Amino acid sequence: MGQILSQPVTEKSSEEGGDADLKYALSSMQGWRVRMEDAHAMVLNLNKDDDSTATDKIAFFGVYDGHGGEKVAIFTGDKMHDVIKETDAFKKKDYSQSLKDGFLATDVAILADPILKKDPSGCAATSAIITPTKIVCGNAGDSRTIMSVKGQAKALSYDHKPTNEGEKTRICAAGGFVDMGRVNGNLALSRSIGDFEFKDSPELPPEEQVVTAFPEIVEHTITSEDEFVILACDGIWDCLTSQQAIDFVRRGVQQGETLVQICESMIDVCLAPTSGGSGIGCDNMSILIVALLQGRTLEEWYEFVKSQIPESTKFPTPDELSESMYDVDIKTKFDKFGRKPELDFDSGVDNEDAPNGRRFPISISDLVASGSFQSRDGVVYLDNSGASILAQLGVTQAFGGEDHDEDDDVEDGMDTEEDQSKIELVEEGE
Repeated sequence: MGQILSQPVTEKSSEEGGDADLKYALSSMQGWRVRMEDAHAMVLNLNKDDDSTATDKIAFFGVYDGHGGEKVAIFTGDKMHDVIKETDAFKKKDYSQSLKDGFLATDVAILADPILKKDPSGCAATSAIITPTKIVCGNAGDSRTIMSVKGQAKALSYDHKPTNEGEKTRICAAGGFVDMGRVNGNLALSRSIGDFEFKDSPELPPEEQVVTAFPEIVEHTITSEDEFVILACDGIWDCLTSQQAIDFVRRGVQQGETLVQICESMIDVCLAPTSGGSGIGCDNMSILIVALLQGRTLEEWYEFVKSQIPESTKFPTPDELSESMYDVDIKTKFDKFGRKPELDFDSGVDNEDAPNGRRFPISISDLVASGSFQSRDGVVYLDNSGASILAQLGVTQAFGGEDHDEDDDVEDGMDTEEDQSKIELVEEGE
């Protein structure tokens, strides 16, 4: 049973911005998931408050894919770029080291928060610092940053999975293990912000913990052939290869679509038409495109990208991509989504196959949305409409059968006019 809806939330949150050097667009969608756990950051100039000159302009972009909750991802999206900016390395213009220090310092900042430090969630983080001459990418987890160099996909990050040999070596050396492709049989990525239950070996430095926030760094010197950068969560990369994503953006540019339209169209392609099956296409989705103008206007940049596409090139259309993945075109897929999303506790997607994050039981916060129970002081009270949920939790007989004492209900504050069942659930992370 996966934590997904019976119908996806298909409304998108999109925005765009830019300056004389860069133009960007972002779109994100909750999709089939119960919660939206992605976050992001777009800062055109980290030095803006310092009255910097044009040569000091440092742009920052980040996509943060949460799991087990959204709190760590939101904190990272709000704070990580500021944390990076305050590092000594950043002030010395050592941007590679500033990303390394900033990722680790973000963990420290979370632990300094008396409430957030108890939160069990985590997030994959992929971030890019863009200067007038260089791109420096820091990545921890399975979100990904790539760029188009004359139409060819160039990796600016590498996915951190527990099955990667180097990652597995660190995990095992720190006392962990890899089972079913997951850290300790639980976490589907091997580096992240947060996830402190996997970072509890006091004798080891942060870089050597079972799961680490220490990022892998890739630097790229900008050339005249560079077109754009893409940052996205694994909800996109589970569906498209890096080259397919590059081709998709270039086709959109060729067709005269705006960057926002391209982002939204890519999400439409990736969204699964049903929650049954492998779970691919059922994750939260976020994509951020950054156009490298290099002295051009946006209109001139469009013409530049078009000029680098050979006339014989034929890109697959969005419908063709959707049909190749799901045997259905986009309109037909979306015609199925005509009613308000609601919780689906029998989705056919097992947590062990969930494309992202932890393998969790039903959480109280997710159950709240079902409307079939009340939660008081850590105790969950379900009415008869929650019988199917009880069955999935392994409770075959409700507390409160023939021997049920109504006086106990009155004492505990339960509604005695309604046959209710009582179960205790442990909060996630305890």
